[in-house]
Amino acid sequence: MTPLARRLPRELRKNIGKYLGIFLLMCGCVALTSGFLLAAHSIDVIMGGMRDEYTIEDGRVTTSFRATDAQLDAMRRAADGVGGVDVYENFSIDARFRHAEDDDGTNRTLRTYVHRTQVDLAAYCEGREPAADDEVAVDRVFAANNGLSLGDEVLLCGRAYSVAGILTLPDSQALFASNSDFTVNTLTYGVAEVTPGGFAALEAAGGAPAYTYSFCFADRGLTVAQRTDAEEDMVSALTDADARVDELIDADSNQGIGYAADDVSGDSAMWTTLLDIIIVIMAFVFVVLTNATIEEESAVIGTLMASGYRRRELVLHYLALPAAVGLLAAGLGTALGVALFTSPMRDLYYGSYSLPPFHVSWDWGIFVKTAVVPSALLVGITLLALLHKTRRTPLQFLRHEASGKSGTKRGVRLPERLGFVARFRLRVFLRNLGNFATLFVGIGFASLLLLFSLAILPTMTHYADNLENSLVASHQYVLKAPLELEGTSEERAQWAAAERLQAVDGAVLSRAQDAADGLQDALAAAPGMNAVAAVQDAQEELSARLDEAADALGCTRDEVVDLLDQASKVDADDENAHPVNTVDNGAEAIAQAEKYAVYTLQYDRGEGNGEETITVYGVSPDSRYWKDLPVGDGRVVFGGGLVDKFGLAAGSQVSFFDKYEDKAYDAAFDGTTWGSKSDMNLYMSLDDFNGLFGNAGGYFNAYASDEELRLDSLFFASETTPDDMRAIGDQFTGMMDDMIGMLVGLSVFIYLLFIYLLTKAVVDRSARSISYMKVFGYRDAEISRLYMRSITLCVAASLVLCLPLIIGSLTAIFRAMLISYNGNIEIFVPWSAMAETVAAGLLTYLAVAALHTRSIRRVPLSEALKVQE
Repeated sequence: MTPLARRLPRELRKNIGKYLGIFLLMCGCVALTSGFLLAAHSIDVIMGGMRDEYTIEDGRVTTSFRATDAQLDAMRRAADGVGGVDVYENFSIDARFRHAEDDDGTNRTLRTYVHRTQVDLAAYCEGREPAADDEVAVDRVFAANNGLSLGDEVLLCGRAYSVAGILTLPDSQALFASNSDFTVNTLTYGVAEVTPGGFAALEAAGGAPAYTYSFCFADRGLTVAQRTDAEEDMVSALTDADARVDELIDADSNQGIGYAADDVSGDSAMWTTLLDIIIVIMAFVFVVLTNATIEEESAVIGTLMASGYRRRELVLHYLALPAAVGLLAAGLGTALGVALFTSPMRDLYYGSYSLPPFHVSWDWGIFVKTAVVPSALLVGITLLALLHKTRRTPLQFLRHEASGKSGTKRGVRLPERLGFVARFRLRVFLRNLGNFATLFVGIGFASLLLLFSLAILPTMTHYADNLENSLVASHQYVLKAPLELEGTSEERAQWAAAERLQAVDGAVLSRAQDAADGLQDALAAAPGMNAVAAVQDAQEELSARLDEAADALGCTRDEVVDLLDQASKVDADDENAHPVNTVDNGAEAIAQAEKYAVYTLQYDRGEGNGEETITVYGVSPDSRYWKDLPVGDGRVVFGGGLVDKFGLAAGSQVSFFDKYEDKAYDAAFDGTTWGSKSDMNLYMSLDDFNGLFGNAGGYFNAYASDEELRLDSLFFASETTPDDMRAIGDQFTGMMDDMIGMLVGLSVFIYLLFIYLLTKAVVDRSARSISYMKVFGYRDAEISRLYMRSITLCVAASLVLCLPLIIGSLTAIFRAMLISYNGNIEIFVPWSAMAETVAAGLLTYLAVAALHTRSIRRVPLSEALKVQE
């Protein structure tokens, strides 16, 4: 073993605190970030393969009644232009769920399907598919949140079922009871599968089936616009075939399919940003520690160089320990990340989303990003510093001039009125001014990481509060088609009759109409015995068809005739005539309700960050709800969040895209904004809205109202209330609490190591002065007060003074990190988070100061004799 190699164990023992700090810093950061990114990547791979592996639908259509074979054939023929489509029955019943024993009375719903074998195939986590008619397979997240396990007995619509399997359904990865809901519901809503016989039993027990038909195009590579055009043709074909269509949802718009993937992608961007911050922090630490090592070993390096050791040998010697520690930390951190942290990170998502069984998918890119880059950074920075520093001559090293300074620097003359202690502490500060500047920057980096972690949850909650405050009315209703609230009792009765008749299969009404036409034809025929017989036959046929309609409606034949008579007075051919709400909400409620229109467009965020969903509002220029909104005369008003997020300037031409119509729209920003920095909407007058989108005059599809309105379910699409917006904040809190806890723990851990390493450099550089003071008779406690008080004041000042710089940096970081999220999430740092950051820094420093006090006691008196000037 060479003499230099024999020095390595001694150097490691002597600087065990420094190398242990570097090891823990790198190992902890690599473990946590690699664990999360590997879990997120694995989930992304799983979800990316689900479309083909589990045959996820391209869309679904729901009809009021079971479609006939002829209607489904018409639907299939409408898609011939895009290569054809396969249509599958995907019926469901929203069954009331109860525990067979010890039910707490909470209203829970299980959307129960017949076991599917062709589309939206289930993935089983436990157990098996239901085989008997009294067996059910339940969604994994719902089962976990409601304490269900295999073999448990549950009640669906009052009928007993045994849990045979725990599954996930690919069209319900995120549990949305309605596609218009704002947040997932994992507590009181779930999905399940039963046998065909079990489904029939639920129907017999009073469950009302939803007649949903899922479809998959033969060409799975169709664009969203192509798919949407084909879907509209399919719906038109169904309608022309007398089917009543209630809902059409494309897979791209189905939150149950796409919401989880968007969330994982957004969180991955956040962790990548966090990793970038950590790498910058580690780079800074490596620079400081490398310089400290060279200065501390200056005399040794000079002696070795004077003894004939070459520069290359010294560089490799001083590079050996940092490189070995860094590589070991990276390797162990990666192993710990895979073995220990992938599962906790996975659980963050598997606790909220119903995903197939998890398996790790290795990604070398993550290894490079989390382990190779920090290791290469450590080795590279240390190597460059050593190459730079070892250019000095042996004499310069022996004179401690490795930093590039030579000669004797004259001290700063301090005021005589200051006492000895004050002047000494000030001397310590001035002598270590460069070190304290480094400490300030380092504390800034560490505080940035901690405040980043503490500010995420308040920022999200603040965003949800802004959304709640952005609601202009207590209720905002979106409709499937225009629906008038005002109308006479006669008009309401006519539209009620028309709606009630729509509840009957179109084929039944068509047969009744054919029978009525046949009777008229028979009555118009020439008199004679044959004519009388024909009239009698026609009357009997009409009576039979009316009875058929009466049975379907649950009423008498005379009531069917009355309904037909009332419905015949509705002018369905007048495009400008809107349906009238069948329920009278009262003059007062109707008077305060206000019509408006909404539509969604997309805006390209640029730089590969995807598309922002923008809601376009058409409102009245003198709106009572959108107060002081200057719309009309073709003016388009931009929401404050839209302008803030994308930095739009007055006079900009902004292009928006309609992915469903494959059409672009341009709008000029004249500098006028409305709403908070969370408002991502466009506003224009209702007339301008209808002109832009080619709607008929008087078109609208929404109501704003401070009073609750009762609207016909046929036309009702969704309702937004302040409670819905508050639920967003609760959902953010519930989903991010565990993640934020991990981030804060990581930040405090890095903070502790960071301050320890930086302040240790200051104490180590003062070792000679400390030894001198011991020679002069100063006790350890007195020396600690003289040195540590200066460091303490510097740390406290740094913690406070760096806050404005940190907040400015956080604003830029959050903007870059959240650019791919929908909405403008404005950074919000409460005073409490700032206070917590300062308090954490001081507490961390106090713990570190105790270690440094011990280090001061261990400085030997002989240190003063080792320095040869």
